[in-house]
Amino acid sequence: MSTSGKKESQSDGVEPRPVKLRILDKEVQLACKPDEENDLLKAAQHVDKSMRELRARNSSSSIEKIAIVVAINTANALLQSQSGDKSDKKVANQLASINAKLEALLEA
Repeated sequence: MSTSGKKESQSDGVEPRPVKLRILDKEVQLACKPDEENDLLKAAQHVDKSMRELRARNSSSSIEKIAIVVAINTANALLQSQSGDKSDKKVANQLASINAKLEALLEA
């Protein structure tokens, strides 16, 4: 998946097509292979829901700050769900610490 506007050549012969998404009332268009569209839509719904929940708790925060916190929360969850590799746990702990600091900043 990539931002639209740039045409990518695919080695499997399937050309990406534009998919419009709505995230926190903003329209975003991404290029996506047809067989990846459902996963992209699910991911967009997850991001939208997470951003709306965080905005409800921190209504004075900018969209950029909300997006950063959601990105870090999502990355942290992904790392925690992956293998028990020690380096992954270290990164996950670092992300959790950064996430806590960002949430504290949002509440300030």
